[in-house]
Amino acid sequence: MEQVTLEFRGKQITATLNRGQTLSGEPLGRSEPPMWYLTIAGTALTKLPASPSDSEAEVQRKVLAWLEAHPDMLDRDQIVLGGG
Repeated sequence: MEQVTLEFRGKQITATLNRGQTLSGEPLGRSEPPMWYLTIAGTALTKLPASPSDSEAEVQRKVLAWLEAHPDMLDRDQIVLGGG
């Protein structure tokens, strides 16, 4: 499983798995553990730690928990790229 998509409050959220490598499979120059990158309409929201045992249901649970803790992030105007 490389990607999980779910709907939350009328918004489509996508979690994409990054295992610390480029799309071609080359290792990144920096060491980063596997992470789920969350996007809304192609805009980055955050990243969450990935586990080898993650099932689709577990990823959805992690994403929903994060979204419920950060409901303001559903408004793309609140998203500040580059951190902040």
